[in-house]
Amino acid sequence: MSGKKVLVLVVVAALIVAGFAYYEWMKVEALNSCEVELVGVNVESIGTTAVVLELNWSIYNPNSVTATMDNATYTIFANNITLGNGVAPGIAVPPGENSTLVTDLEVAYEDAFEAIWSALEAGNVTWRLNGTAYFNTPLGALDVPFDRTLYP
Repeated sequence: MSGKKVLVLVVVAALIVAGFAYYEWMKVEALNSCEVELVGVNVESIGTTAVVLELNWSIYNPNSVTATMDNATYTIFANNITLGNGVAPGIAVPPGENSTLVTDLEVAYEDAFEAIWSALEAGNVTWRLNGTAYFNTPLGALDVPFDRTLYP
């Protein structure tokens, strides 16, 4: 093979790798600008020792490429009182769209007592969701923190 053909092959291979790296970089940038919101909290079930809360999330992707969240860890608060911690499953959010994610969290009554008392005194509940969304990319892992409040 002549030197010119080898050079052409090397240049073509370099352009392909550069194009892939740029595409992956764009996906990472897309993840940084995704918006995680808490849009609702409902009581899913009441047991003898715990209540199960249903947390409704909205994840907006304002970008031109799909953003794929691998999972998220979070803490939920009621009137600034910690109720518990959880892990949300992964979700793919298409470009320019909102995706809804629903997670359940079991909260033992002994952990919820102070929050329930606070809600009775205040007459309402202000919910807060604090955590980190995790995105794995070929260029490395990306952690996107979030802290959102849902007012009554």
